[in-house]
Amino acid sequence: MAYYGSPLASPAVWHPEHAGLPLADELYACFSEQRAYFLDTFALSTPGADSLTLAEWSTPRTLGALIASYGDHIYQASEDSRQSKPLKSLWAQWYLGLLVPPLMLALLANDRAIDVSPERLHVTFHETGRAARFYLDVREDLSTTLLSPRLRLEKLWTASIAPVIDALEASGDINGKLIWSNTGYLVNWFLGEMREQLGEAQYNALRHACFFDAQFSDGRDNPLYRTVVPRNGLLVRRTCCQRNRLPGVQQCGDCTLK
Repeated sequence: MAYYGSPLASPAVWHPEHAGLPLADELYACFSEQRAYFLDTFALSTPGADSLTLAEWSTPRTLGALIASYGDHIYQASEDSRQSKPLKSLWAQWYLGLLVPPLMLALLANDRAIDVSPERLHVTFHETGRAARFYLDVREDLSTTLLSPRLRLEKLWTASIAPVIDALEASGDINGKLIWSNTGYLVNWFLGEMREQLGEAQYNALRHACFFDAQFSDGRDNPLYRTVVPRNGLLVRRTCCQRNRLPGVQQCGDCTLK
């Protein structure tokens, strides 16, 4: 087993007794033991007939219909004019909020790495138009298995998350920087959730790589750079997600506008 740099995780994360299992079963055991609630919205199985890939849901017609349904839900009791930017911001928070943490856990807590290509992921949508459940067609990515934790996460951002954010930005009404800002807040939270399991050295290294290195290891710009910033000893979001501009949606507890 070849790694570059620190080991992937402490024994509190990686369980040798899972070695030899099919990768999907290995991940299922990992999720069950560490974050069982992930399995409610993230399936490690063949996608259902009503699920869609990124290429399918991001077409103008399909995405437009999903956002329209979500707008109907959010504005059902309001006569306010619809605001597309905060609506898409909150829609994206649902989508990435259900997607990113399970993929981070899969890549950081297991010996073998999954293929995070968009075509491996399918999603079903709630009747309100937001993401409801993801399905991962589990395959090992042999080249990613050899990577360090930092490079595994960089692969996740570039191969899986960036295409989603690019598609939303291309649809209009929202810029990618806002969605990356929201995603940085999410990533920082989940790294904190894994802090004890990763160990202080690995946790601090990953947090620094995600938020304080302006470029990825290959020289590309890091879109998570300074999406969270130090304030009073904590890392906090730098910009408002704008969800509070929607009817009935309150400010986040640590909103930058407070």
